[in-house]
Amino acid sequence: MSNVIGWHHPTDESDQWDGFNEPGIEHFRGSPVKHLAREVIQNALDASDDLNKAVSVRIKLNKVPTEQIPNIDEFRDIIHHCSLGAQKEGIKAEAFFKAAEEELKKKEISVLEISDFNTLGMRGPSENGTPFYAFMKAKGQSVKDSKTAGGSYGIGKFAPYAVSKLRTVFVSSISKSNDGKLTQLTQGRSILMSHDVGAERKQGLGFWGVKNRCQPIIGNDATPSWLARANSSEQKTGTKLSILSFDEPKNWQKLLTMSVMENFFGAISDGRLVVNIDDQYRLDATTIDEYFNEKNITNEFNAGELEKEDIERFNNRYNYLKALKSNLSESSQTTTLGHCDLKILLEENLPKKVCILRNGMFISENIAGLKSFSDFKEFSAVFTCGSEAGNGLLRAMEPPRHDDFEPELLLDKNEKIRGKKAIKEIAAMVRKALEKHAKDPVSEITSIDELKEFFGDENESGGGKNNEESDPLGNIIIRAKQMKSRSLASTKAGLEAGLGLDDGDLGGDDNTEHRGSTVTQSDNPKQKGAGDNPTKSLVALQNVRAIMQNGNSRKIFFTPTKTGVIQLKMLQVGADAEYEVAIHDTSAGLLKDSGVALEVTKGQRVAIEIGMKQEYLGALKVVAYEI
Repeated sequence: MSNVIGWHHPTDESDQWDGFNEPGIEHFRGSPVKHLAREVIQNALDASDDLNKAVSVRIKLNKVPTEQIPNIDEFRDIIHHCSLGAQKEGIKAEAFFKAAEEELKKKEISVLEISDFNTLGMRGPSENGTPFYAFMKAKGQSVKDSKTAGGSYGIGKFAPYAVSKLRTVFVSSISKSNDGKLTQLTQGRSILMSHDVGAERKQGLGFWGVKNRCQPIIGNDATPSWLARANSSEQKTGTKLSILSFDEPKNWQKLLTMSVMENFFGAISDGRLVVNIDDQYRLDATTIDEYFNEKNITNEFNAGELEKEDIERFNNRYNYLKALKSNLSESSQTTTLGHCDLKILLEENLPKKVCILRNGMFISENIAGLKSFSDFKEFSAVFTCGSEAGNGLLRAMEPPRHDDFEPELLLDKNEKIRGKKAIKEIAAMVRKALEKHAKDPVSEITSIDELKEFFGDENESGGGKNNEESDPLGNIIIRAKQMKSRSLASTKAGLEAGLGLDDGDLGGDDNTEHRGSTVTQSDNPKQKGAGDNPTKSLVALQNVRAIMQNGNSRKIFFTPTKTGVIQLKMLQVGADAEYEVAIHDTSAGLLKDSGVALEVTKGQRVAIEIGMKQEYLGALKVVAYEI
């Protein structure tokens, strides 16, 4: 078997069993086409041959006669034996291999070809420690020539298998050896399941190429032309993936194009990346604005094919692209990350969000310390790190999906501390820049930026009384009307009709003084957004302030626009929604449905201190409903 070429699944002499559910493939099951775009293009960018030239990626769907699959009879036999073994795996495995057998009976199959240019290729030979070996044979390993490469877990290489009806991919790559010689390595890889052939147990992972030690084919002589990266007369470094039996969803070209734009608008706009998708969409620095705007690709889908959040996400990425082209920017030299830049776009109807790009790829807009900007003008901003070492640190903190930064992923204790410091430095740098350019000097919204050291309680500064409030923008002292304490008996008699309370709502007995006492509430308050109470009308509150006393309490000041009985609610201001905070006690009024019911007079300033069931240090929104 020394030089025999064909399919080979090594014998497993340990009596183990590789089940059908491969975790690496399952990782990309949700929206596999979108994941495919992100992973394969990230790999291409990481392998850039010349930073002065754009990496080019061509994605093309071809039809190939089934009989041209190398050693097709061997492959059919392997699929058949897997199908027999799948009877022990369950319905999912049985259905897959039954469909695979039918697929191989067709005259031709779909092959998705992904080729990159102006790249280094996957450097060989097929030995541990090289990129080609890591991609084809290593588990949990990522070996790339760039220190700031995107992948670090070795999971991204499973994305192409998630879109193959045969879970089979051929790789053909041309790279340059240390002596400058160009070498092409070609190999097929199938991720199937364990199967028995006679008395032998075969592993689920198998390869096409030289059967001895499962080695790739070197050169062109034994490689089918449709699989080869290039013929001998036009060899250039780069890699070609051939995904067998592409499981193409409806509008796959459009979905793939959207994913490329959403994830790589940074690299495309600065001329580092060009992507051609099935000769229908060409994304480069001159066209990406068109596909976001004039030719907005979301308009090419029929009604119902895209979710509302898909369109919102796409449009937000366009805002980030416009921010990158903005003349408004700030730079900073941070301790841990080195040189960093922030590009800022100020326009109406922007989401007040900040995203981080690394190596031209979108990573996250959900960064700690940068989720709430209640008293800022509407903006979109893009953060980038210009330091190789800094980007290396950010990369090391990314989880397998590369959509966040988690310092706890760093193994060394000192590195974890450094990672946490880096995240704080990002937040501090961004907020400082936004306060300079996007701070709203006169905010009329009800959610408050609760910086205690700037807007502290007057008692803490040695002046004023409990019912006095300092205007943070001037020297005006506003004297608030303090709500009078009432007994439950008198309150029940006076407000029963307005509140609609019974003894269970009030808690305790009628003779108990109700001022700051605790009433049992649910540990999991009902989650809802502001105004999500169809049975009650909102009451406008003017000049709302919320001063943090501690993590569990706030002093609230506001001026009502109506006279009567209202129900006061506190809402957490989150990244995606607003959530009710259960009020645990109050200095005035009555506790009701996780809020406070109290009498107010139009135009008269109100001061009330509330306590929350659970500690919360973020921004809060104050809303009121008419009772």
